[in-house]
Amino acid sequence: MILKALTILLLVAAVLGGSAYFIYDLYYKEKKLDVIEQTAPPTPVPSPTPDQSMTAWETLKPTAAKDTVEARESVKNFITTYPDSVRLPEATAALGRMNLVLFRDTAATPANTVYTVKKGDSLAKIASVTKNNVEQIYWANQLSSINLQIGQQLLIPALNTSALVNREKSTLTVLNNGEFFKEYPIVSLTLTGAAAKGDFETKVADRVARKGETRVAFGAKDYPETVRFVLLSPGSVSIHPAPTPAEDGTMPPNPTGIVLSQSDFNDIFALLKTGTALTIK
Repeated sequence: MILKALTILLLVAAVLGGSAYFIYDLYYKEKKLDVIEQTAPPTPVPSPTPDQSMTAWETLKPTAAKDTVEARESVKNFITTYPDSVRLPEATAALGRMNLVLFRDTAATPANTVYTVKKGDSLAKIASVTKNNVEQIYWANQLSSINLQIGQQLLIPALNTSALVNREKSTLTVLNNGEFFKEYPIVSLTLTGAAAKGDFETKVADRVARKGETRVAFGAKDYPETVRFVLLSPGSVSIHPAPTPAEDGTMPPNPTGIVLSQSDFNDIFALLKTGTALTIK
């Protein structure tokens, strides 16, 4: 009997001891782990990778302020190397400025030629002889008058332009021979129908200068007083200059279509001639 009682006591002790260890392991040890986790040093957060394009652009800035062929190549290389840089708008603006300045430099743009004015010449006659556009010759030479002097040298521009309107960026980009020439910010963009979605291909159908309901030719006395716009077709989209304030100081609403600042519109009116392709995307 005594042996049997001892055996039962041992079994009870074994069961109770196992339960006690289980409780210890489940609760006490877990609390210790919590303490260890709470006192462990935090995992270090990795530092963000420095934007190399920021440093590269700051280094390039003095060069980008110049209007030389070498400086232009450096800016082109930056744009190619860092196409997603936050400095891309600055680089693109610098490249456009350089392209415009160097375009008027025959040494930098040998495709352009120089014409020497002779007796009896006019801009219209020179444009016909050189198979060019009167407004482009006027614009390329930054003339303030259509009156010419014998012996005067005129730049005859060699342009093969197309254009791209980016709805998301609200920009109009001019390409020359398929390469970036200059990007212009759009002041107001209101498109309807097929032109408002997807990739839409259109062309310059007409370049219009009107005074009231009367169409006025370039060089006419009333030309500076005209309202000008570029008509695109298909799509019935038009490009306009931003309106000027009325006499009472109020600002008229922007016209429907693509609206640019006055100076930018002057460039576009000269750069895009009838038949020029334009993509809206």
